[in-house]
Amino acid sequence: MCICILGIYMFQGYWLYNSYHIQLEQFSKDINESLRTAVYNKQFADVRRYFRRFNREHGDSLRGPGGDIPPPGPGPEEGEGRMHVMVDANDHAGPHQNPSRVYADTLARQISDFLLLNNITSDSVKLIKLDSIFSAELHGRQIKTDFRLDTFHINFEGFARESFRDSLRRRGPQKTSKIPFNPASNLFVQAVFQSPMQYILAKMLWTLVGSFVLLVLTTICFIYMLRTILKQKKLSEVKNDFINNMTHELKTPIATVYAAVEAMQNFNALNDQRKTQTYLDISKQELQRLSDLVEKVLHIASEEREEIELYKEETDINEIMDTIITNHQLKTNRPVQFRYDNLIGERLVNVDRTHLSNAINNLVDNAIKYSGELPVVNIRSSIENGNLIVRVKDNGIGIPKTYQENIFDTFFRVPTGNLHNVKGFGLGLSYVRKIVELHDGRITVHSEPDKGSEFIIQIPV
Repeated sequence: MCICILGIYMFQGYWLYNSYHIQLEQFSKDINESLRTAVYNKQFADVRRYFRRFNREHGDSLRGPGGDIPPPGPGPEEGEGRMHVMVDANDHAGPHQNPSRVYADTLARQISDFLLLNNITSDSVKLIKLDSIFSAELHGRQIKTDFRLDTFHINFEGFARESFRDSLRRRGPQKTSKIPFNPASNLFVQAVFQSPMQYILAKMLWTLVGSFVLLVLTTICFIYMLRTILKQKKLSEVKNDFINNMTHELKTPIATVYAAVEAMQNFNALNDQRKTQTYLDISKQELQRLSDLVEKVLHIASEEREEIELYKEETDINEIMDTIITNHQLKTNRPVQFRYDNLIGERLVNVDRTHLSNAINNLVDNAIKYSGELPVVNIRSSIENGNLIVRVKDNGIGIPKTYQENIFDTFFRVPTGNLHNVKGFGLGLSYVRKIVELHDGRITVHSEPDKGSEFIIQIPV
C-alpha cells in the first residue's frame, strides 16, 4: 500500500512536471507570435500613414500616364536621387505574361523602397508605439507578465547566414526570437519577460488544486484505513488477552469448588464436621467470587449501553479515604503500608460520593495488586487552582511508555504473555476515566518500569 501511494505521488508529480513544460512551450510560442504580429501591424500602420502623408503632399502627381503609380522618392527633385521607375506593363509583358502581376511586383518593390528610403520616424518613437501594440497583443492572449523590449544592431558582414539563424534560435523560454524591426539600420527587436512561472502556475491553478485535493483525499483515506487496520489488530490482541484472563479468572473458583466437593465425597470429610464446614465456606467464597466477576462484566456492559448519571453532593474526601484504606487493610492477605497526606483539611467538595469513591478504590486496588511483597501506597489529596487533586502512588512494577495511552481503554491490560499472576479484566481504569470525565476532569499517569506508578485525578470544584 505504501509503495502504491508513493507511486501515485510520483506519477502525479511527473504529470504536473510535463504539463508545466507544455504550458511553458505554449507561452514561448504565444509571445513569439505576439511580437511578430505586433511588428507586422506596426509596419503596415507605417505604410498607411506614409502614403496618406504622401498623397496629401503630392496629390494627383502620384499618377503617371496611363494611371501608373510612380515610386515615391526621398526628395522633391529628380536629380537628387529620386527614384523614378516607369513600368509599362504592356511593353514588358510578353505573350505569356500577365500584365497585372508585373504591376503588382513593381508596386511591392516601390513600397519597399519607399519604406527604406523614407525612414522619417526615429527608432525610439517606433519602439514606443511597438510596445503599445505588443501589449495589446499579449492582453488579447491573456498574458499579463511584465516584459521589456530590447533592440540589437546586427552587422551581417563576415557573418554566415546559418550561424546567424542559429544565434536567433538559441534563446530561453522567457525570451522571444530576434525579429527584424528596421531593415534600413539592421535593427532587430526582442522581448524579454520576467520568470513566466507565476503566469503558468496561475493558468494551471485548477489543475494544481484538483491534483492537491485528490492527493490529500488519497492520503487521508490511506491513513484512515491504516489506522483502522492497526486498531482492529490491537482490538484482536485485547480480545485474546481478555479471553485468556477471563478463562483463568473463572477457572480458579470453579476448580476450587470442584476440589472441595470432591474432598467431601471421596475423603470422608462429611464425617468430620469441622472439615465439612471449612470446605463449604471455601466453596461459598469461591462461588461468591465467581458471581462478583460475572456481575462486574455485566455492570461494565450496561455502562457502555447507558450513560451514568452523577448525583453530586457536598462530600468529605477524608472520610472516603479513611474508608478505602480501612477496607483494603482488612481484606488484603499481606501487609500493606499506607500513607495518606491530607492537604484539604475539613473542606467539602461537590462530587458524586459513590462513583468517586469507587474510582479511587480501583486505583488503590491496582496499586496493591501490581506491587511486590511489601506494597507501599501513598495517597495525597489537595485543592490546587480550583481543582481537586487526588494522587495515588505505588512502588509496583510500573507501566511501559508504549502502553500508557491504552491502559484506560476497556478490556485493555498490559500484555504479560502466558503469565496471569495478577487477576483482572482491564475494566477498572476504564471505569475510573469515565467517572473522572463525567466530573469534567481528567486523569493522567506517570510511570516507569520497576519504579512504580502515580495516577493523578483532577476534578474542578
